[in-house]
Amino acid sequence: MISNFINKSLSDDVISRIAEQCTFSGMKKNAASYSIKSHEGETSLLRKGVVGDWKNYFTPELNERFENEVLAKLKGSELEFDFEI
Repeated sequence: MISNFINKSLSDDVISRIAEQCTFSGMKKNAASYSIKSHEGETSLLRKGVVGDWKNYFTPELNERFENEVLAKLKGSELEFDFEI
């Protein structure tokens, strides 16, 4: 569980609320927080889910920042990412 990974204990109520907010119906209730603007300028709640499509959204600078900040923090977590198939 993520809360264990970050050493944060959460009540069952909080875990249930988080789980509800992570469902599609829960995200639709607060769509502004989850909306993504496409490179065509349209706003949608979800992207296509195509492996490698991140390249259409990340600039080289943003990719470098992701690698430096996010991947560095995950080092040693045993999480693995496939950015391309």
